Amino acid sequence: MWSKLDTYLFPLPPTTKYPSGTFELDVDSGQMRWSTGLFSIHGLGQGEVVPTLELLLAHKHPQDREPVRALWSGLLEAGGQGALLHRIIDAHGKERRVFSAIFALADPSGHVQRVRGFMVDVTLSLRIESEHAASQAIEGVYAHKAVIEQAKGIVMTLQGVDPEGAFKVLAVQSQHTNAKLHVVAEELVKAAAAGNAKDALAKFR
Repeated sequence: MWSKLDTYLFPLPPTTKYPSGTFELDVDSGQMRWSTGLFSIHGLGQGEVVPTLELLLAHKHPQDREPVRALWSGLLEAGGQGALLHRIIDAHGKERRVFSAIFALADPSGHVQRVRGFMVDVTLSLRIESEHAASQAIEGVYAHKAVIEQAKGIVMTLQGVDPEGAFKVLAVQSQHTNAKLHVVAEELVKAAAAGNAKDALAKFR
């Protein structure tokens, strides 16, 4: 189960693309919107199927489905935010490893009206290997690209900015704190996994 963030990031060529997509659920109507990227991650074409929460959950790896369902249930009941690494099975039967962040927005009465979030396909960069292999991997110049992409997705979702704007937010915080960019990204991703992404981002300059 890919529920922790203590996985290894392997160096990839600078041209490597990390497929990503967004989703939004209107809780009262049950209508859900997927971006083109989210359809693609699931091996589907835009509009090929009607996107629903049940379809999203049905594509989870059988061993990961219940933990993901439990996360959704908790957020739909009480609101808040959550994030986790897990596996999905796309429409072609291919297993993918993805990072998802979910933000459930409640009205003043506590009723959750809308849920939005994003998913990044990090299959190419996540590996569980021996300690020796991991040590070699993290020395690569592009070893931290995946976690930066995850952090950008969090900023994009919470602040409604484009990828360039999200990168600028991270870069400014990196300069302000005199910390490496990947360190800033890792801290934000860990905060998202703990349900504290909004508070962590609020501390950015």
